Formats: sequence, structure tokens, C-alpha cells
Amino acid sequence: MNSRDLTIIGYLSVLAAAVTLQVAALRMPERLPSVGRVLTHVMRTRTGRVGILVAWGWVGLHFFAK
Repeated sequence: MNSRDLTIIGYLSVLAAAVTLQVAALRMPERLPSVGRVLTHVMRTRTGRVGILVAWGWVGLHFFAK
């Protein structure tokens, strides 16, 4: 197993954790906010919008640019 495989496993683990948290948020909305509620809260400020834009750019640069 090389470093590329470990990186892919790491990203898939983060994705699995995000999906698990979203499912838990939908089952227990009083305890955990959903992804949509978190993004709505973050997007209220200019700093949050810039952060989302930078994160989206980073994802695009690393996964879609070749």
C-alpha cells in the first residue's frame, strides 16, 4: 500500500463520517444540526462565504483538475 492509497482511504473515511453524521442529524434533529443548517449558518457572514468559496476551489483544484 502506497501513500496514494492511504490518502484515498483517508478521504473516504472523512466522507463516511460526514454521511454518518448527516444520517444521525436527520434521526435526531434536536441534538445535531444537519449539513444544510450548518451551511445556512456559515453563509450568513462574508467570512463564511469566502471560506466556502475557498474550500470549493480547493476541492476542485485537487479532484477535478488534471
